[in-house]
Amino acid sequence: MRNQSDCPQNMKVSIFTKTLDFPKEEMELLWSRLNKRETFCKGQPFPYHVEFETGLSEGNFTEGELNIHHGPMLSVHGTIGSIAENYRSLYYFYGSYVLSFRLVRPTLLEFSRNENNDQLTVKLTVFIKPWFEGLWKFGNGLFWSFFRGTLK
Repeated sequence: MRNQSDCPQNMKVSIFTKTLDFPKEEMELLWSRLNKRETFCKGQPFPYHVEFETGLSEGNFTEGELNIHHGPMLSVHGTIGSIAENYRSLYYFYGSYVLSFRLVRPTLLEFSRNENNDQLTVKLTVFIKPWFEGLWKFGNGLFWSFFRGTLK
């Protein structure tokens, strides 16, 4: 069963990557938080919301768990992919969008940490209108920089 389409002809695949440095002594706690539902469910500014099909809002993610992050101009629904010691993925379903389905369609969100346990990398793959890619990457650079603070 497929969960995503091929990239539409009028869009392109765009990959945003950001690596954040953390002290080694903080990384275990940060990594643990990235793998818990409450990190994404609590503290969402109204009217945005993250929910899981299990109805749970706390505890560790499980592989294959369905979820949705929604609000004005945002509907990104998918399934938790791999969960490993240094890697976690989230596959977005066909129909997910940011701003508009015609503009940005997220397909994959990945978190990984390096072997030294002092860097966290965020990788977000989307289908996007080519003219919007520069603004998208600029906005994501800001967003993920602020996201860093929510992990502490």
